[in-house]
Amino acid sequence: MIISILMNFKNIITIFLILFIGTNFAYGAKSLKEAENRLNYVNFDFFNRFNDEILTGYIVCGVNNNYNLKNLRLKIKELYQVKNMEISKEFPNLSVGANYLGLKIPHFAFPYQGFRDNAFALPFMSNWEIDLFGKRKNKIQMKREDINAAIYEEKGAVISLAGEIAGAYLNAANLNEQINIQNKIIENKKEKLKRTQRKFENGVIGRIELNNVKKEVSFEEIVLNDYKKRREEFLSRLSYLIGEGPKDFYSITNIDDIEFSGVIPDAIRGDEILGRPDILEKEAALKKAKIDVLLARKAFLPDINVFGVLMFSTLTPNFLWRGAVANLIAGANQKIFTGGERIFNLRHKKFEYEKILNEYLETDIKALKEVNDALYNLKQDNETYKANLENLNFEEDNFIRVSNSFGAGVRGKVDVLDKDNDFLYEKSKTLNSKVQKFIDLISLYKALGGAL
Repeated sequence: MIISILMNFKNIITIFLILFIGTNFAYGAKSLKEAENRLNYVNFDFFNRFNDEILTGYIVCGVNNNYNLKNLRLKIKELYQVKNMEISKEFPNLSVGANYLGLKIPHFAFPYQGFRDNAFALPFMSNWEIDLFGKRKNKIQMKREDINAAIYEEKGAVISLAGEIAGAYLNAANLNEQINIQNKIIENKKEKLKRTQRKFENGVIGRIELNNVKKEVSFEEIVLNDYKKRREEFLSRLSYLIGEGPKDFYSITNIDDIEFSGVIPDAIRGDEILGRPDILEKEAALKKAKIDVLLARKAFLPDINVFGVLMFSTLTPNFLWRGAVANLIAGANQKIFTGGERIFNLRHKKFEYEKILNEYLETDIKALKEVNDALYNLKQDNETYKANLENLNFEEDNFIRVSNSFGAGVRGKVDVLDKDNDFLYEKSKTLNSKVQKFIDLISLYKALGGAL
């Protein structure tokens, strides 16, 4: 009979484990689905308008490999399990024990001849808190809001990471070309120095003019070193953002070939910021705080508990229901006096709710400011880029005219070198304004939560 009871109990445990494993598998599948959708947070339609597959490739690599994002994903998985633990408290607790009983009871108290003073007992104990007032349900809702906030946090981190990768990449691409331009400028300066040196040796010019040309070469070399240092910083940052170690070679498109083919917006509607992850994260925190206030109110309500015991033993000759001891207690537990703790807790939760509400409103205003600043900067820098493009065309035309004059014997070689450098300076300025426009676009992209 004992074996039969134990086998039935074993079957119950087996069924429970199957259900538990199945439940966890379902939650695991849900997390996996979210992990596959992480790239959807990026909004690749925006980055595809730069028409650079290398750029989008780095973004994909970063989203998949960045360790900060991996930790945020683990945080979401942890919160799922915290929610599961809260859900598990909705069900009764069941435990079983095996005990030895040694009793000394007068025979006249139990005249039944079959009563034994040495026995084994197998008690089944169950405890269940009935969620009559929805307290447990509210706690589960709070855990769900924690998960939502963590998902929005991850989405914001993905968008921010994509913007940072693009910024580091575009700056590195610009500095690659700036270094090429600077090398050409130095080459022209050195050629000018050779001609100036010959003039000095022939007594045509003095030492001061020679020194000034040498200073020009030295200055341009300092600028070149600064460009190289800045490029190394951006490349190092790029490798960090994509989750890789620094390397000697990075595949980067020429900045001249990168153009934004999308339309630059003239205005942004105020409600477009409502999809920002940080605002949605604050909304989730606000919902959680509201539920917390509700729970503080429900703390004044009683707790409903059910406690039951079913014990089989060998105190009687058989190990059947006739010799079992059963106990079932159901009742309400109401706190009468706690020194004002529940009242103070309710006030505390209300103040906390108001604090989170203010944080939400502050985040909303900050979002409006970021969008306004990014849009204004984009408009101004776009106009600057257009003006620099026009000036670059003027300098190109001037260089062509001076080169033609040199071919006709009207101008000297130094004039051609100087005018070539003027064109290169203007090209450098134009590329800087071009990249600044790109950075403003990325800032607007981040300010809108990726919805550009």
